[in-house]
Amino acid sequence: MNAAFLKSGRQALTLLLLAVALPVAAIAPQGRQLLADDTAADHVSPELDRQIVEAVDRNLEMLRREGRLPPKVQTKVSGLLWPMGPGTGEAGEWHATSGFVDLNPAFPGQLRDYTCGTRTYDTAAGYNHRGIDYVPWPFPWFLMDTAPVDIRAAAPGVLVEKRDGANDRACNWDGPDNANYVIIRHADATIARYLHMKRGSVTARPIGSQIAAGEVIGKVGSSGISKLPHLHFELRASNLINAAVIEPHQGACNASNSTWASQRPYREPRLTRLSTHSGEPHYPSCPDTTEIPRFSDRFQPGQTVTFLASYRDVRRGQASQFRVVDANGAEFTRWSFDTANDPEVTTDYVAGAYWTWTHVLPASAPAGLWTFEADFEGETRRHAFRVGNTTAIADMRGLVGAWYEPATSGQGFELHWINDDMALLFFYGHHDDGRNFFVLGQRSGRFDFGQEVVFDLYQTLGGRFNGLDPDQIERPAWGQARITFVNCDTAVAELDGLDGTQVLNLERLGRTDGLDCQ
Repeated sequence: MNAAFLKSGRQALTLLLLAVALPVAAIAPQGRQLLADDTAADHVSPELDRQIVEAVDRNLEMLRREGRLPPKVQTKVSGLLWPMGPGTGEAGEWHATSGFVDLNPAFPGQLRDYTCGTRTYDTAAGYNHRGIDYVPWPFPWFLMDTAPVDIRAAAPGVLVEKRDGANDRACNWDGPDNANYVIIRHADATIARYLHMKRGSVTARPIGSQIAAGEVIGKVGSSGISKLPHLHFELRASNLINAAVIEPHQGACNASNSTWASQRPYREPRLTRLSTHSGEPHYPSCPDTTEIPRFSDRFQPGQTVTFLASYRDVRRGQASQFRVVDANGAEFTRWSFDTANDPEVTTDYVAGAYWTWTHVLPASAPAGLWTFEADFEGETRRHAFRVGNTTAIADMRGLVGAWYEPATSGQGFELHWINDDMALLFFYGHHDDGRNFFVLGQRSGRFDFGQEVVFDLYQTLGGRFNGLDPDQIERPAWGQARITFVNCDTAVAELDGLDGTQVLNLERLGRTDGLDCQ
């Protein structure tokens, strides 16, 4: 019966999606921040290159003398892992790639990445970018300060050099060339450089340590000659000065086999984050490196909310559909956006960007958990925020179980929570003539204590114990249940439907061991 009901729910959802697909007004953003391909540019001077090579040579000789340097193998390094963390969860997508290896030795402005594109950089001084730049995005300075992003070893090897202690807030080309870094030698004697680390984050492991693939070796920073917090990941064929660079990606201008365990696409369009803010974020300009996002997930009726959507590799023509849903499940507002709606975007692609829109909540805004939603390229992302004076339910699964009214024992609700987003409600009761009946409903979205939650309720008719034919089941609407959960063990429900109206003061009959909504 549940499956049949969910089937009807999916049909209703399909109708809703068809409605959503109707044209929606495109609204230009109130604010934006764009990350160009060279925004996080860096420079490794010949002097720093020489210093690193000489330090690694000294350590290699020491390890050979002590018999701690594994012999070189012929098998080439492969199966590289993604060098930034965390690797799972929503935050694992908070990044952008701002530059690949420049495979064209000429300069300046003579650019060629592994696809024969120009997503790289060089300088008039003769520096051709020799690595791949990964930027925490959005809010790179804020993430560096408050939630430092892991740098992980892309392949196993021996720790052969490291440096820490340098200033990690460089934001232009004028800083001293003294990046914090980790250098790892692989079994085939290739060298991996991880540059521009956050001060105080470099691994404490001693020189000669065996480093496992995926092991955290530092945090993303902006030390040395660096314009923005980022990881410069560089593979070299050997430890020689100006050694040949290895571009790990395979493409039209790099026919070598990919050395990644799973090579990511050249462009990877993604809506990476939705968030709500008390005002327009402050994005600093050098020498200012203090980022103020103004995050807020709590608002009062009548306040202004700033809605932010962050992307990487977004392409002109890839539209997003936004909507804001109030605590009662009603749509507050909706709009669409394409980079073509922003006159400040003059390129087909943007490596990273965020845009903001502001809306004023009505004075009568219902209290509870609201949802900011976006559909982009077949994916839906959601961000919840609270309006009014309500209390969060820490774990929605803790509400699962039977709820009944002691004064009218024999009727009540059974509540189920599915996939952290959908609640199923079953009401068992009696008609006035004494016959048993039950109705059921479902609701998507989390909610708070003290928030009235509305379930549309339906009967199920036409089922048979034997010879069940799902096509014969009918689901006429019965009415609504409006429920307010006071705490983990008490709730108030008002039922209003074909059989009349009644109010139930509910208590929890029991709960699943190990689950507590607090």
